[in-house]
Amino acid sequence: MPDRTFVRGQLEVRIHPDRESAGSEGAAFAAAIIRETLARNAGMSIVFASAVSQDPFLAALRKEEGIAWERITAFHMDEYAGMPGTHPASFRRFLQERLFDHVPVAAFHQLDGEAVDLDAECDRYAALLREAAPSLVIMGIGENGHLAFIDPPVCSFVEPRDVRPVDLDDVCRMQQVHDGAFETIDDVPKRALSLTVPFFLRIPRALVFVNGHHKADAVVAAVEGPIVEACPASALRTHPHATLFLDPAAASKLE
Repeated sequence: MPDRTFVRGQLEVRIHPDRESAGSEGAAFAAAIIRETLARNAGMSIVFASAVSQDPFLAALRKEEGIAWERITAFHMDEYAGMPGTHPASFRRFLQERLFDHVPVAAFHQLDGEAVDLDAECDRYAALLREAAPSLVIMGIGENGHLAFIDPPVCSFVEPRDVRPVDLDDVCRMQQVHDGAFETIDDVPKRALSLTVPFFLRIPRALVFVNGHHKADAVVAAVEGPIVEACPASALRTHPHATLFLDPAAASKLE
């Protein structure tokens, strides 16, 4: 159970004793949504984030019982441009190893980071998302307040595209080093493919997992600052059904 729960805007914030309990309760929360949705529908689609902040959640979710994974179509949020799916830092590989090697989803649709035409690849993926109409998104928040790879310099709350190529800012690229995906910032790609903020806000349910002191400033900006493109995650306060799961370190600077 969370130590504290409150609401900012339309965003429910739940502070847990540690990252493991936040992940396990979030997994139970997600499993309930999935079971309820599949009780009413033949199938459903879910968008998953790929980051070490998701590890406790994903480890707990794959152990949840009573989920008809074979009726679930999965998507991911972003991928580095030019990166093969076999690369150790690939987000496709991350989700495959953490979740889809353990549960039998109907399909896992992947962004092709090696596509020659990035705009065409984004349009292809956007068409799949429109057809699937995801009902749940699992998210994180970056050190710069980003959602997926929508960093502040490229964020638009009125972005017309659901998926787009983006340039990564240095704070985002350095976070990938902090997360252990790369040894130095020079190793981190400078471009990526990413789902956009307006698309996330249209998905009916959003569960957001953030942990660690290095995310505390971003959490304060998202929860207590103005709703501005300089902090993409602040838009979560306008989502009709979003829940933010925090550990004490990530919540340490909240009032």
